[in-house]
Amino acid sequence: MGRPIKEFDEDQIRQIEKLAELGCTDAEIYGVMAVSKSTFARIKDRDPRVNEALSRGKGNLNVKLRRMQIEMALSGSAPMLIHLGRALLGQGPKPAVVEDQKANPLTQFLPRAETIKQLPADG
Repeated sequence: MGRPIKEFDEDQIRQIEKLAELGCTDAEIYGVMAVSKSTFARIKDRDPRVNEALSRGKGNLNVKLRRMQIEMALSGSAPMLIHLGRALLGQGPKPAVVEDQKANPLTQFLPRAETIKQLPADG
């Protein structure tokens, strides 16, 4: 006869969900739950309640973070407006246009042209 099969009760399932909602990793969760990595993996494979609790907890965290980001953006936080514009609206930075200097023969004269612009006008 081997060891008894480890099961999580409903209170432990709720604790797993709360830990996931805090952004805890699996390693942190199985450490708090006082089981080994392999035992936690076996329980996850066997008990769908554990995976559901992890999923709900991580989903709740994402919703809370998104809500806070939106609130910050709506309060006028320019960095948050930029971040959300990029993340949600696809408003990423424009790619820089780089000209091949060898392809344009006039580029060799640009430094001289800039110098000439700075000279005082004859008059």
